[in-house]
Formats: sequence, C-alpha cells, structure tokens
Amino acid sequence: MPTPKKISRSHRISVQKRNLISLPKDVREKLNIGEGDVLDVRIEGNKIVMEPYKLIPSSQAYFWTQKTQNDMVEAKRDKESGRTREFNNIDEFMEGLNND
Repeated sequence: MPTPKKISRSHRISVQKRNLISLPKDVREKLNIGEGDVLDVRIEGNKIVMEPYKLIPSSQAYFWTQKTQNDMVEAKRDKESGRTREFNNIDEFMEGLNND
C-alpha cells in the first residue's frame, strides 16, 4: 500500500470505556477507512502504528501471488513490444497452440 501524505495536524484522542478509540474524520477520509474495515495494529518503538488492512476474497487471492504478478508484467511487456497474435475463432487459437 502506498504511503499517504501526512495529515497536516496531529490529533489527541482519548481511550473511552471498554478501551475504544475513535479515529478523527479527516484521518478516516484520507485513508478511506469505514465501519467494518480492518486495521493492522503494531508497536514500533514507543509508538502505536495503525494501517488499513484490505482483505480480498479467497477466490481472487491467486491474482496477488508473486507468480501471477510476474506473469502480468511479462504479458504487459509482450503486448507493448507487439509479441502478440490475434485469432478469429477457437479453431485458429487451438492450431496456434499446437504449433508452438
């Protein structure tokens, strides 16, 4: 996730009953955080760092694997360099596969 620009002002928030905290509106809007979103919370030195954690459906997880991302980069390079072929129908496509 790209690092967003820093918000120009800091906020002092209080820990409420049941140890709840509320994120200020400008922080939520800047990071597109809404009700039900998940935050990754960790300690770095003496600081609490909270980062939006976007979940993806398991049926789409393959897309974010390193292999798939590398394949997408390779396909983009092939397209940009003209290393592509077009087929008019499935029979031409299958014949092209068999000739490789």
